[in-house]
Amino acid sequence: MKRKLHQLLALSLFLPAVLSAQITITSDDLPTIGLQVITAVDDVTQISPGNPGLNQVWDFSNLLPTKYDTLLYLPMDGKPNAGAYPGAEMAIKHLNGDMQIDYDYEYVRYSPEGLRYVGDEDLVTIFGDYKMAIHIATSPNPMQLKLPFTYGDTYTQNSVYDWTLAVRNAGVTTDSTRQISHMTITTLGDASGIMMTPYESFQALRVKVDVVSQDSVFTWSNGAWVFSSAEVSEFSNYWWYTNDYYEVGYYNLDDVKGSTFKFFKSETVVGNSYIASDIGLKIYPNPASSQLNISADARFTYAEVLDASGRVVLSSDYQPFINVESLNPGLYILRLHEGNKVVSTRFVKQ
Repeated sequence: MKRKLHQLLALSLFLPAVLSAQITITSDDLPTIGLQVITAVDDVTQISPGNPGLNQVWDFSNLLPTKYDTLLYLPMDGKPNAGAYPGAEMAIKHLNGDMQIDYDYEYVRYSPEGLRYVGDEDLVTIFGDYKMAIHIATSPNPMQLKLPFTYGDTYTQNSVYDWTLAVRNAGVTTDSTRQISHMTITTLGDASGIMMTPYESFQALRVKVDVVSQDSVFTWSNGAWVFSSAEVSEFSNYWWYTNDYYEVGYYNLDDVKGSTFKFFKSETVVGNSYIASDIGLKIYPNPASSQLNISADARFTYAEVLDASGRVVLSSDYQPFINVESLNPGLYILRLHEGNKVVSTRFVKQ
């Protein structure tokens, strides 16, 4: 009860300043290599995603985490079957504590408009030596969110998802199924307001994603894929986005398996001993065209600039400014070292 009262008090102070304000999600909010994000999952509590429109208040503070999903944003080097996903620049490793999942990787690439989904590579233990390998490839790679994106924005895209599921016994394939899904995906920024969770409150943009999928299923027989069945399915999901953290909520509507709500718990840069807010780190101007200035309550010794794929493009002994004029326009990571401590933040080069 005390926690709930504190949340309501904070919200009462927060609302007047932000209810009439609108946020825009930009490339500066995208996750980058080295980030670790922990999301809580509630697959028990029944909620309503709420109404469309401005000045909404989503009170999800009664959600009860049943498990946690850790997302690690990693380079593509050495990842399972990475060569089958040309163009992918980042691997998102999912760790949800399920002992049956050997690995779960989502492969994405950066584009000037945002993150594009390239595919998935998963391996799940069924029992004993029996495992199921899942391979998903997309063409063209669909955009997760076309940036910059704000309330009222909408777009429709088409993509073909090619799914292959193979059951293996001690490494030998015993059965396999293929599904080709022609998807029409419509994305709409349908609501904006304040989102409350058990951990934090955010000024958020809600995005509704409607999908119409024409699915054809094939089985492997006599050395070839043989058509088995076809159907058309339709479904909708809701996403909540905010500045700096990007995704902070996801609601999967599933009338068969039950709905699931995932929401942001925390994030850090892997290997960090402290976070930027603890040392008053400020960088300006952001976006920067020629010089990026740095202000912080720390004695840094070394500075690095990494591109969105994690490659170091600039490095030098620490100075309270960095000349970024030679960089190509885009999203970059500034990484600052103080002894064995490291802090990272993001900036955009114009």
